[in-house]
Amino acid sequence: MGRDIYALYAYGSFTTFLISIPARILTLLFSVFVSFLSYASSKSLNFLIDSFAAVFLSIPSFLVALIVLYSLGSELFVFYLAIVVADWAFVYESIQGKQREVSESGFVIAAKSMGANSYYLFKMHIFPEIISILFILFITGIPGVIMTVAIFSYMGIDFGTESLGPGLGEQIAFSKDYFLVSPFSLFTPILGILFLVLSLGKKS
Repeated sequence: MGRDIYALYAYGSFTTFLISIPARILTLLFSVFVSFLSYASSKSLNFLIDSFAAVFLSIPSFLVALIVLYSLGSELFVFYLAIVVADWAFVYESIQGKQREVSESGFVIAAKSMGANSYYLFKMHIFPEIISILFILFITGIPGVIMTVAIFSYMGIDFGTESLGPGLGEQIAFSKDYFLVSPFSLFTPILGILFLVLSLGKKS
């Protein structure tokens, strides 16, 4: 079809990094911040945050992201906001399990009895314990962001990155129509997503 599959892969990998990784990092940072608020706040505010998280978990994340995009526009920063709003609750709940476990440990109780405040306890005891969870959530969440971008491309939503070329997810979206003509054009972006995830998880 006159396409350079390697060039598409190269541009697509760059676009995928540009969109997916910052979106996932922002989601994790926001969830950690909310977790700290929940830990340091009163029981009433803690209950309110947990209730909001439960509501967001009950709604499909793609639907939440779609509502945000159609409400605020299709700019790149709005896409980042949509991903954060759609995925923060799942990350928050994952962090909360470990946070409760550490909070009930002897060394945290001892530090609290010695007068340590919530900020110190979260920084010195809780956050180091949730770093491994955050890394796993980072790795496992990137493919979902990539495919979310691909689904939005079906719907004609553009994030202003057309000059960079289609991302790996978008390449899957349009290459499926030409599978019989060029099967490699479909397998290349799929392998690209797999290698991206494996490369990011190499240190784990």
